[in-house]
Amino acid sequence: MMGIQPEIVFIKPQRARKVPIPQYMRDTKEYFGNYLPEDGLQVQKTLFWIKRKQDDDIEEVSESDDSPIEQETADTARNKLKKAKQETQE
Repeated sequence: MMGIQPEIVFIKPQRARKVPIPQYMRDTKEYFGNYLPEDGLQVQKTLFWIKRKQDDDIEEVSESDDSPIEQETADTARNKLKKAKQETQE
């Protein structure tokens, strides 16, 4: 039986907001810091982040809104993963 994959979203704080990072992310070394960085962060969509969005503390940003350099880095990482999967299947 396969589990459901968690939804991953890219979020940024709304202007002039300091959004705290939940303790579980700091404890598991997913993120080092107390507040969501202004340039955003990729996170699992949990009830914590859904509530922050409802409170208008954060905004979800699509990957196409990333700068070209960040998008190129993400594309390169995806290509490396694809290549590694193909090599293990052979």
